Amino acid sequence: GYYYRYHEDGRLSDGSACGNDIAAGRAMVDNYIADSVMYWAKEYHIDGFRFDLATILGRNEDGSPMSKPPLLQSLAFDPILGNVKLIAEAWDAGGLYQVGSFPAWNRWAEWNGKYRDDMRDFLKGNYGMSNVAGKRITGSKDLYVPARRGNNASVNFITCHDGFPLWDLYS
Repeated sequence: GYYYRYHEDGRLSDGSACGNDIAAGRAMVDNYIADSVMYWAKEYHIDGFRFDLATILGRNEDGSPMSKPPLLQSLAFDPILGNVKLIAEAWDAGGLYQVGSFPAWNRWAEWNGKYRDDMRDFLKGNYGMSNVAGKRITGSKDLYVPARRGNNASVNFITCHDGFPLWDLYS
């Protein structure tokens, strides 16, 4: 059970909704994840990683969000990963939604879930979405303040593996 996060009553935590949470924040677990990512980048020349439900990697033992998650910070500043893209899906099934506020150190980019949702509504013709769509297309500066996050923080997408396929947008 060293790798999993538990509730006080001994039940396994499941903030991912697809299995048990990994106990990020524990040195052994964080080192295992970081060593794996660095190995793949070095040995297989992988130039980018997307972390599914990445907010789980920034939760404390009790499930609360950490202000400076050690794993996310160490990946951000690791010299081996200096030219590697780090992309976070900045939410989890436990309800932690950090789009625009994911601990980034000007290094992590985020899947922009607001872009996805607002652009779907705009493309479907929902009323009053043109101003919001314009805000999303021009960089979502309401979420990603360029002076604080740079110009590459937002990863814009409309469909994905756990959203509607493109076909469903128009059918």
